[in-house]
Amino acid sequence: MPTVSTVAPAQIDARWLTDVIRQSGMAVEVAAFTMSPVGAGQIGDTFRFALDYAPGSAAGPATIIGKFATNDPTSRLIAATWSLYEREVRFYRDLAFKARIAVPLCYGTLLAEDGSFALLLEDLAPAKPGDQIAGMSPSDAERAMIEAARLHAAFWDQGSNPDLAWLESGPLAQPFYAADVFRSAWAGFRERYDGLLSETQQHVCAELARLYDAYIRPLDRPRCVTHNDYRPDNMLFGPGDRLKVVDWQSAALGHNAVDIAYLIGGAFAPEDRRAHEKSLLGAYHQELLHQGVQGYDMGDLIEDYRHFAFAGINVAVGAAMLVKRTERGDRMFLTMLDRHVAHVRDWDSLALLESRN
Repeated sequence: MPTVSTVAPAQIDARWLTDVIRQSGMAVEVAAFTMSPVGAGQIGDTFRFALDYAPGSAAGPATIIGKFATNDPTSRLIAATWSLYEREVRFYRDLAFKARIAVPLCYGTLLAEDGSFALLLEDLAPAKPGDQIAGMSPSDAERAMIEAARLHAAFWDQGSNPDLAWLESGPLAQPFYAADVFRSAWAGFRERYDGLLSETQQHVCAELARLYDAYIRPLDRPRCVTHNDYRPDNMLFGPGDRLKVVDWQSAALGHNAVDIAYLIGGAFAPEDRRAHEKSLLGAYHQELLHQGVQGYDMGDLIEDYRHFAFAGINVAVGAAMLVKRTERGDRMFLTMLDRHVAHVRDWDSLALLESRN
């Protein structure tokens, strides 16, 4: 498609949809469509398009999902600072076909001169997204572990691959969140949610801020492509044995265990996590080996999992202060914080950071 200056849902017409969908090789001709909002994203806006095709058009999907840049200026600034829209577009363009992980089909992409974007994706209804606050079942979590292992194995030890340089987010163990970002966010988070934070939560977050340089220092481990927001809300669960993983705006080069600790620590109430995390870690490691990864034993995974018990605190505190504020967002970030603080305490992860400081 020709370069455009901007793209927004309100400007879309049947000709535009036809041109973008034809990127996938389908000789369709969209005659008319209806559009309705889907979900409640904080970085992007998502719509379902019901399509009518012109007589003589090739067959095409009856409905598709379109994802676009948010209108919220704060969230859009964050997206531009970390190239979040470009990351998601390029993931589908360049990596999805070899990432091994289950993702929606992509019918077309567009990245505009002003940083806005469009993604036209397979509509997976009646599959339903997970719910971070409600959590997930052990069986769904095991499916998520297997998909994560497939992603990580597909790009194992490729942190220096020049073809993946666009995924670089700096020499950080957990992509995006540098020390100054977290410390500033924590000060604002503590003030915003004053009266809702327990002494234990405040202590763990304050200690993480103090020890943050030790946390964010890259580990002496292979790097790979990581999702970095690997949680139930970004997974679609339907019939069959596999799930589909969405929202690739935070894709980057990182350490595999960041996705694993983030999911397990945040998707379960503490007592449920304690009951299931050993088997989930085992399922992940077994699939990693099955996918061909060598030289990374269970002891390595446990040590890295302990280190990244902070991953969800990092995101809960950082994202809460960096993206558009919503009522559900407040509940979700406070739930995440509570679960991940318990995760840190169960694994004595502050002592690990202290030893690395």
